Amino acid sequence: MMMRGWSVAAVFFLCAPGLAQLRPVQLKGDGPIRTESHWDELRNGPLPRWREVRPPDDPNEPLHPYSISAPVSPLAATPNGLISSPPEYSPTRGVIFRYSSSAWPTVTRDCVVALTQPGYDEIAYVIVSSTAQQTSAVSSFTAGGADMSRVQFIIAPQDSIWARDYGPHFIWQNGALALADSHYYPARPLDNFVPTQLADQAFGMPAYAMDLYYSGGNFQPGPNRSGYITTLINTDNPNFSPELIAERYQKYQGIDTLHIFPRLPSSVDATGHIDMWMYLIDDNSVFISQFIPGSNATAISVTNNAATYMQGLGFTVTRGPALNAVHPDYPFAASHFTYANAFRVNNRIFIPSYGAGGGSYPTYDAQALTAWQTAAPGVQIVPINCWPIISAAGAIHCIVMQVPRYTDELPSAQLISPSGGELLVAGQTKRISWVATDNEQIDSVELYYSLNDGADWTLITTTSNSGGYNWTVPNVSSSNVRVKVAVTDNEANTIENVSANKLTIRPGQRTLYSFATGAGVDRFARGSSTASWANINASRLPVATVLSAANYTRISTSNATGTASDTNRYISSAPGSSSESTHVFEFTIAEDPARIADIQVDWEGFAGNCTNVELYVWDETQGAWSDTTGLFGENRSADNFAGNRDAVLSVNIREDFSRYLTADGRLTVLAYADRPSYASYHDYVAVTVSVVTQPGDMNCDGFTNNFDIDAFVLALLDPAGYAAAYPGCNPAAGDLNGDGLLNNFDIDPFVQCILSGDCN
Repeated sequence: MMMRGWSVAAVFFLCAPGLAQLRPVQLKGDGPIRTESHWDELRNGPLPRWREVRPPDDPNEPLHPYSISAPVSPLAATPNGLISSPPEYSPTRGVIFRYSSSAWPTVTRDCVVALTQPGYDEIAYVIVSSTAQQTSAVSSFTAGGADMSRVQFIIAPQDSIWARDYGPHFIWQNGALALADSHYYPARPLDNFVPTQLADQAFGMPAYAMDLYYSGGNFQPGPNRSGYITTLINTDNPNFSPELIAERYQKYQGIDTLHIFPRLPSSVDATGHIDMWMYLIDDNSVFISQFIPGSNATAISVTNNAATYMQGLGFTVTRGPALNAVHPDYPFAASHFTYANAFRVNNRIFIPSYGAGGGSYPTYDAQALTAWQTAAPGVQIVPINCWPIISAAGAIHCIVMQVPRYTDELPSAQLISPSGGELLVAGQTKRISWVATDNEQIDSVELYYSLNDGADWTLITTTSNSGGYNWTVPNVSSSNVRVKVAVTDNEANTIENVSANKLTIRPGQRTLYSFATGAGVDRFARGSSTASWANINASRLPVATVLSAANYTRISTSNATGTASDTNRYISSAPGSSSESTHVFEFTIAEDPARIADIQVDWEGFAGNCTNVELYVWDETQGAWSDTTGLFGENRSADNFAGNRDAVLSVNIREDFSRYLTADGRLTVLAYADRPSYASYHDYVAVTVSVVTQPGDMNCDGFTNNFDIDAFVLALLDPAGYAAAYPGCNPAAGDLNGDGLLNNFDIDPFVQCILSGDCN
């Protein structure tokens, strides 16, 4: 009896498109390719908050807010745990600043000094570009009276002071702290990479590459999984529909309802960010600017309509003065003087003041202070002199990012990978990753696996809270595997988290397809550039230039060291100002699709100037590029990354293999840099195909049938004789009860498998 109908894919779990698994950024050990900014801050002065090419105003933009909602229930079971965004008024552990002696250092100093006053315990996390800048900061902060025991320095390259806009979007992932990294201004690549660097080097948490372009100053999370932004989100993401924008906010930041407000005219506010005129104080209160009489009529309408809208949502609205006036440091246009650009740290709210400018500003300061005290009774209001910085289109909210405080006595943990649905081959190395947070410190992490859906557990290792461990998959066979992480803190409190769904371990073979062999024969790489996604969408081979033999060698091994000029990488030519770097990799797979259990695609590299790189797989049935979960076309990549050093983009195909393989076995993969002008850097490209031994296939002929009986008996009675008679065959295929052993307890399940075909 031949069990031809047995299907590996049948045991896998595949997430619905809206519940697709989050993939943390997989940075390589290489260092950053650039540590010096393109912008010489010492010579040219600091960069302003507005971007180099400002988006134009929309003359037809409605002046009233509206909302959009994500289509997926927030409480749906996802493999990664529930994602949520902590509001700024939730408990805060500390504040991220950027210090530079050339970028309004007195404003940063005053904030750090005020934050670290006696009687408080919050930490000032200060990013500096060098040890020289750290020395300068220490001198400045000490002279100002800061408590230096509560200042932690982080050396990381950056372009500007505007940490709110490029800084990390902190999220809770099943109660543990992680971060999302959206795209910042294209001309500021060092800033753009700061969040992922902080996650990797400073905070030890996963970073999730969010493929939306938006700045932190244009996003405020609020109560009941709500978010507040302006229509700048649409301008910056013209190829994203409102539904797709809502989906991204829910997936990466746990926002179910997004409230979208009109932008202020660029003549009033150069940023388009909501934090220049509105600030959420708590679940029930909001501060909104009230432009003085004679101000721009559109600005007055936008803020008045916003006040009405927020009242309709149940908020108590407090108004404070706002105006436009010429600042002596920037006499070319009127600056936006706002008191809404504040930030809250537990029971203190730091607000801008401009009285140092003389004239009417002390009067406005007094009005604003009274308004804030009315809006937040019982909260200490701390004015910070923002006269030096406001002409650059930002005050103090723009230069800080709060770090959430974990307050539970028990730790929280989330197993990220494996989350369930994976096919693992016995003997392979699998990265187990997790995130865990505690209110003090985590002392140890234990990792376990179960072969019987959690009834019993086997210890893998005890390790530190590094967030990852390379596991050698045991030589067992089971479709009821779970992995568990158990986290213990310094007070002996323990929390556990188990993979959301079952995974499968089978004996089998993993075949690597790289460009070390077969390049130009049955493996091809083609590259150049395309003018737009329209040139790619329905074309399996949108570029035609085949790589040279030398470049094939460069992508055959993961051996680049991190510098941009490293010749171990294939470096594409820079596309034109209206073209995007585009590369297609084609592999001819020898295995019969009917026997394949998993296809893993890996691409390693990055694109210039922190450009987002997206990984797609060609779907033969649909005739389109896909993410392999049923979504197709632009912005539906399987994985993505924007950074200044190598990272690995990966995707695993787990079913319907004939959708992705041509009749002659060709698998086609796309690496697409989605911003014009910048070259892409490719270190390694490979495909790994897993073919597993079917349960009960003891003679390794690809079928489970009566011809396996003698082999099963031999393996049971004489393991050495089995190994000699069937070289290369794994006796674990006979472990039909999934307990990790081949013994007499497998006889009945083996007979059942032969007679009925029920072999799982």
